[in-house]
Amino acid sequence: MVATVKLNIPKTISILITIILAAIIAYPAIAQEASTSTAPAKKEQLRPAAEARKANIQQAAEVKKENIQNRIGPVKAKIASREANFKNKLLIFKDKRKAEIVDRVNTNLNKVNQNQTAQMKRHLGLMTTLLDKLEARVNKKSADIKDPQVAKNSIADARSKIASALAAVNAQAEKDYTLQITSEPKVKADAQTARTQLRTDLISVRKQVIDAKQAVANAIRTAKSGVMVKEGTNSGKQ
Repeated sequence: MVATVKLNIPKTISILITIILAAIIAYPAIAQEASTSTAPAKKEQLRPAAEARKANIQQAAEVKKENIQNRIGPVKAKIASREANFKNKLLIFKDKRKAEIVDRVNTNLNKVNQNQTAQMKRHLGLMTTLLDKLEARVNKKSADIKDPQVAKNSIADARSKIASALAAVNAQAEKDYTLQITSEPKVKADAQTARTQLRTDLISVRKQVIDAKQAVANAIRTAKSGVMVKEGTNSGKQ
């Protein structure tokens, strides 16, 4: 008997996003007196590098988006072929009830992948919104922003992390987990193999989303303190 596959995906990302949002909302209340900032000359030196980094991030995002669009056609054709092969193998199962269960398991695997990648995209979209709000405060030179140029550099790094995570999520969303049936007696093992692969893939992609979340949190702390937060500080380990 093949049991219906159900993956328990943690809600850590949602909780961490809420914490970051709270930090943005609380900004005006925690504003402190301006401290000694980077010398104006140094800020002018940093500005071109930050602007160039932002332009490179935007260009890389466009290239990744175009590459994804170019892959859609071939990927759909491959998925259709695998699905047809799967259905044909189910037709020759002697145990029709088992065939029905296997069909449900197959559908569930791909549904889990689509649901999880859609959720990750929403989280990344929220992170981008948070950065946009933070950048607006930086550009307005709000009193609670200690060093605008350092803050911009940190924001650019966070946007780069988000772009990389989004590319990984989009690639994951394209993956197909249609069962590769070897034989009717071995179909349970085939289903377990597919389930394990899906879980491994989702964990890998989720790590990049969490890294992006941490980069956004670092950008918020950097804007508040005026000091670039080192990568990995308070990294929100699972």
